[in-house]
Amino acid sequence: MRNRLTIVTTALLLASASIGRAQDTPQPATTAAGTIDVGGRFTSTDGDEARYQRYRDLRDGVNANFSWGKETPSWTLDAFAKNIGYRDGHYELNLNSSKFKVKAYFDQIPLNYAYYTRTPYQCSAGECSLDPALRAQVQAKTAIGVPQSVGQLAAGSVYDSIAQPFNLQSRRDTIFAEVRYSATDNLDLILGVNSFKRTGNQPWGASFAFNVATEVPMVIDNRETDWTAGLEWASHQGSFHVEYQHDKFDQKIPSFSWDNPQMATDFCKYGLAGQAPGTCYDPSGYTNGNGPAFGRMATPPSTSADRFNWMGLIKLPRRTTANASFSMGANRQDDALIPWTTNSSINTPATYAAFPGISQLPRDTARMYVNYATGTANVSSRAIKDVTVTARYRFNSRSDFTREFDAVEYVRFDAVPEETGGPTEPFSWNRNTVDVDATYTGLKYSAIRVGYSYDRYEHGVLFAEGWKDNTARVSYDFMGSQYVTLRAIYEHTKRDLIDLSVDDLVASAFQPDTRLYDEAARNRNRVSLVADVTPIDSLGVNLTYSYAKDDYQGADSSQQFGLLDNKNDGFTVGFNYAPKPTFNLGADYGYTKYDALQQSRNANPAPDPTWTDPNRNWNLANDEKVNNVSVYLNLVKAIAKTDIRASYDYSDSDQSFLHGGPRIASLGAIGQFVPLPNVTNKWQRATIDLVYSVSAKLGIGASYWYEKFDVSDYATINTAGPQTLPIAALGPQTDTARIDWLGALTTGYGARPYKGQTAFVRVFYHF
Repeated sequence: MRNRLTIVTTALLLASASIGRAQDTPQPATTAAGTIDVGGRFTSTDGDEARYQRYRDLRDGVNANFSWGKETPSWTLDAFAKNIGYRDGHYELNLNSSKFKVKAYFDQIPLNYAYYTRTPYQCSAGECSLDPALRAQVQAKTAIGVPQSVGQLAAGSVYDSIAQPFNLQSRRDTIFAEVRYSATDNLDLILGVNSFKRTGNQPWGASFAFNVATEVPMVIDNRETDWTAGLEWASHQGSFHVEYQHDKFDQKIPSFSWDNPQMATDFCKYGLAGQAPGTCYDPSGYTNGNGPAFGRMATPPSTSADRFNWMGLIKLPRRTTANASFSMGANRQDDALIPWTTNSSINTPATYAAFPGISQLPRDTARMYVNYATGTANVSSRAIKDVTVTARYRFNSRSDFTREFDAVEYVRFDAVPEETGGPTEPFSWNRNTVDVDATYTGLKYSAIRVGYSYDRYEHGVLFAEGWKDNTARVSYDFMGSQYVTLRAIYEHTKRDLIDLSVDDLVASAFQPDTRLYDEAARNRNRVSLVADVTPIDSLGVNLTYSYAKDDYQGADSSQQFGLLDNKNDGFTVGFNYAPKPTFNLGADYGYTKYDALQQSRNANPAPDPTWTDPNRNWNLANDEKVNNVSVYLNLVKAIAKTDIRASYDYSDSDQSFLHGGPRIASLGAIGQFVPLPNVTNKWQRATIDLVYSVSAKLGIGASYWYEKFDVSDYATINTAGPQTLPIAALGPQTDTARIDWLGALTTGYGARPYKGQTAFVRVFYHF
């Protein structure tokens, strides 16, 4: 590709040079300039190195960057390269002329999960396998596979002895190119492509039972490519844009299989209680782990989408403009379906006789067909002096034409055939939104705005048919004064459900007074305030405040379970001081508090009496406090030939989980409740950058980055147990990731602290 770009660039340069020579009239001089930035980078990390380099590559080595641009009377050409040779490199080329505009780039973004992770699995594309001899020992109960008790946890898993360290990471590579041709002064033709490929590994949950939770480093390899062709017309009176897009997602690994750490062969035992005659699977296999030797699941399938997009704008009389857009698309997916189960103890005539629905798939391929449509219309008018009216309408729809798939009978965790499923339902929905705002500017330095929105979302899949929001808002802006600007906004939203079915809730084993947080009636109030004060030209002070509260029970008094209340409020205050062009500094402090309350009931389904027992209720109050600090200082030539830039950022969070209610009190009284500890983290980042201009063409520089992250998270497991929940019987705490825990075999991936430092030395040459 590099040779191809070089040939194209050379041809363009030669062609432009020939055109320039053919002109008879004198033309402005051609100019060209560039910078070569070469040096070294040096990184040291204590702790979680991958988290320090999360979306970047800071390995030791040569630090090289390049930029160059040329301008002639008829065209300009810019090229630059950043982080050359590293996993986060970026390479870009831009060409502009009176007829052509070309943009192309290649970009890389790594995702570094962890470098300390270990796994006993041997993973390749579509498969993760375990040592067969150790699996046989575990099945024979002469070795521990996945710990099931504190005693087994102390002894540890036999798979820990073969676990190998590996870097858990992936990368996305993007190729983008767009060509715009100006056929006339008003008409442009556009052709573009955007293709990104993702490779590497990612942590993947692949469990066999409630007490056999497994995490593996699944290999990923897929690519998405988007093609665009369009035309655009524009004049002083309006504009018009139309385009066609074709998107293709190509999955190189359509399915994934992995070995069971508890079973070397499919579980099979005749005569178990609750078993159908002639069958040998365990009806409790999905809870106790007596299931298949290996599992299999489908990965995100290959799919394609075609879209047609249209957009237009027109200027109308009396200071009025209108614009509209419309998009329609079709999504298709017809990948082969994987069988109901891998379990040979279930794939038998006797089981098929009891569960005929799993003897074969209803169809061999997905045959998924979905159409989309989106439309918008906007009008803004100031036909009346001091009054501006805007109106907006948006429409979105998803029409699912996929044939029904009979899943009344299915296999749970590849271990147990069930009859508790149901046929698939088409996931179709419509959403209509109307916004109207009126602004009055007749008061000096002020603007008063009032508005109303109606938002309606309808579908037919969940327990309600959808929801509708009615929102009223008012705002006040004070501007024009050289000392103070102010904006204050208040907004109230009332959400009501559309055709809630309590019977469907009960039929799905939900309490009748349960509501899903994303589809529940609620009252929402939001307030925000932004103020800027400039007492003198060189000093600015800013203040923001925000408050929001969602009240679910206030909007639906029948709701008892689910999210009941959610509130967050916070403020920021800061300043910036710039007494001269060579010197400026500033600082900001922010504080945010989040509160939420939810309630549930610990009970067995009816007719068990616990189903209606209020003494089984428990609640969880979630409380989080966040502090943010930011400071910067810039000295531009304040010292001769020297630029100095420094910054410091700080953030901390303290999140608590407060359990209450009669059920918690009764468990605590008998010593069977252990409260969750707070999850806390603290992040700091400091940078300083110095550049010294030796001459007009030569400069030298140095940079230093420092980051420190401290975290305490009970979900992160070390060799002596969770960091914040140590078990004394397991020995002293260490910082080594543990891959086995109660009911789990993992990679050890979690939130861990780090301290990272990176230094750069650089030489700049301007040419």
